[in-house]
Amino acid sequence: METYQEFLDRINSFEKKEINYGNNYFKGSPSVSQKVDTDNTFRNFYGDTIVFALADVVKEKLAEYVELLYQAAPECFCERLVSNTFHVTLHDLSNSPVLQNVAVELFENELRVIEKKREIQQQEKVILKMKSKYIFNMVDTSLVLGLYPADEAVYYRLMELYSIFDDVKKLNYPFTPHITLAYYNINGFSSAAAKSLECAVNQLNNGKFEIELNLDHLYYQKFKSMNDYIDIINLGVIDNY
Repeated sequence: METYQEFLDRINSFEKKEINYGNNYFKGSPSVSQKVDTDNTFRNFYGDTIVFALADVVKEKLAEYVELLYQAAPECFCERLVSNTFHVTLHDLSNSPVLQNVAVELFENELRVIEKKREIQQQEKVILKMKSKYIFNMVDTSLVLGLYPADEAVYYRLMELYSIFDDVKKLNYPFTPHITLAYYNINGFSSAAAKSLECAVNQLNNGKFEIELNLDHLYYQKFKSMNDYIDIINLGVIDNY
């Protein structure tokens, strides 16, 4: 596991205040086509995940960000994410564009997550304060708002929670907390559109705000598209039976 400073050094290496798409036509990652159809609507994409739900006031602020981005450069994006989907992922689990390819894994994941619920509920219920970093290009698939723990104690508390779900499904990439704001146009976009988008992102990156993550709002969710998440288990709330 990374130390807090190693974590900060890593995210600082790619989460920059100024975003730059270069001077050529921007063609996003081929993986966008797993989630976005040829008409730029979200296609079926199945999976499960562990997420922190966000307060309404935070989702409203994020919706304002998205509105500015779409006004500045609508041709850069596919259909909008509805604000109810905004969340902070604690741990990815499984996903596939074909339900049959992941159905058994989803069933097994849910059973493992149920086994972890008591371990989650034994955690001290403290507010985990996160600070916004910058909006950045996430592996040429989407624009996301980067976050980081406000201090070392919060970082290690988050990583303790993360490690619980690493027992459910081990990931081969490090934890990079973020909120997805928008997925790119499946066809990419011109350098002129990119310049408009850069201006909007760079303007938004002048602002900062804090987000509070609450263990009572930690959920095991399943999804069938990037705009359709379903709460399955509230992991922080003790069952009354």
